[in-house]
Amino acid sequence: MENLNLSDDLDLENALQDENDEDEQLTPAEVIELMEEAWLNEKFAPEILPHKFDVVECLLGQITYMEDNIQNLESKDFRKTIHQLEVDRLRFLVCSYLRTRIEKIEAYCNHIMKQESERISKGEDQYLTESEFQFLKDFIQSLDSHFEKVTSFTVVTEDWKSQPVVPNVHSFVFLKSKQEVEGVIIDDGRNDENDLVDLDKGSQLIISYNSVANLIKKGDVHLI
Repeated sequence: MENLNLSDDLDLENALQDENDEDEQLTPAEVIELMEEAWLNEKFAPEILPHKFDVVECLLGQITYMEDNIQNLESKDFRKTIHQLEVDRLRFLVCSYLRTRIEKIEAYCNHIMKQESERISKGEDQYLTESEFQFLKDFIQSLDSHFEKVTSFTVVTEDWKSQPVVPNVHSFVFLKSKQEVEGVIIDDGRNDENDLVDLDKGSQLIISYNSVANLIKKGDVHLI
């Protein structure tokens, strides 16, 4: 009987069905760590972050790999239950990550649409996947139709677009530094006089999200 070993290397190239020989090789543990980090960042960040669809795709490939191996185990084998629990946990990570992003899209639809449109016009990387962007457009269209049906005042529809709900980027977050970072500006949004703080690798800090948003997106720090 084939032994199911979660430490077996999973080729990111195969998981993503990409024929590029230069793709990075990741172990299952590294893939899971990336997914957990993306999930926590998305969960605790007030704004929607750049998508991690490549990590999601890789983890889904890993889940399929694990499920195929689970099928080879006898029903009485205690490892089957243990590994099935791990598969369920990984599925929860993916679902929670995607659900959190959808909730942000619904809450800040017009704000996100404006930002995404600006990125597209500038040729910058989009934060949303193609399917998320399509969902965003459909959601806004549905809201427009709803307002047209429930009110005869055109100004209502225009107001909710011109004054969109925006995330509070000055809210505080708890982070852990993945490397040494110098000169982090502490911006509390209250005055023009900002202090600087240096982060050591592994240091933890409560700080305004706006002060570290770019560091989170670059992967220098992560939220916890």
